[in-house]
Amino acid sequence: MPYCNQCQLIHGEEQRFCQRCGQLLKGSPTTAARPCARCATLIWPGQKFCTECGLPLRVARVNQEEEEAPSRPPLFYPRRPETMARRHQRRPGRFLSLIALALLVVGGIYLWRHLPTRVAIDRVETKTSPQDDLRSQVEKISEKIRSAHLNKDINKWLGSYHSAYPNLGRVENQMLELWKNYDIKEVSYRISNVQQVSDKEATADIVWNIQLYDHRTHDYTLVRQKYQTTLEKGPGGWKIRDSKEVAGS
Repeated sequence: MPYCNQCQLIHGEEQRFCQRCGQLLKGSPTTAARPCARCATLIWPGQKFCTECGLPLRVARVNQEEEEAPSRPPLFYPRRPETMARRHQRRPGRFLSLIALALLVVGGIYLWRHLPTRVAIDRVETKTSPQDDLRSQVEKISEKIRSAHLNKDINKWLGSYHSAYPNLGRVENQMLELWKNYDIKEVSYRISNVQQVSDKEATADIVWNIQLYDHRTHDYTLVRQKYQTTLEKGPGGWKIRDSKEVAGS
């Protein structure tokens, strides 16, 4: 029977060339035939069924190579150039990965060297001066007095004044009488000329604008007063020790 040495396949008597690779067929295969387990007919390598009784045969090594053959690349496609092309395709990705890693390392070194210095500079720049700190204390006292007016809270109002404030009791009674006859609708203030005389004494000019509503006349009145204020720092912080109204305000 015609047999292909390249593909190891058996062909019919009428075929002279291999139907797979085109090679000239030999007269008979080099591998010995084996008998069929059922009818003892000779079985040649490559057969899947007995030609006499049709018994399914175990797939021989020839058939395994026949099935694996299509997965192999064609003979006219060289294996080495294809492998080299794949390597060239992977090289740009690896090159870019190395560049990204190098940039990360350089960036980390730069931050490690410059970040502490930059943080120290920011801390120095944001540090407030003693003059700004004193002004914030005056604003804090003024805001406390404003809240006391709007809520008619005498304790909060007294907490803004020093115990040595001249005639503090009489001024307290005047404030209670004012709140009794009027509703405080709006209070605003403007601070200027903040100066620190010593560690425990400072001065500032405060202009007060107070809108009053009279229950008796059902009328509104706007009072504007300017005071030259002296502040003293004690155990409880800064408080108003004295204030003088500026004439013509």
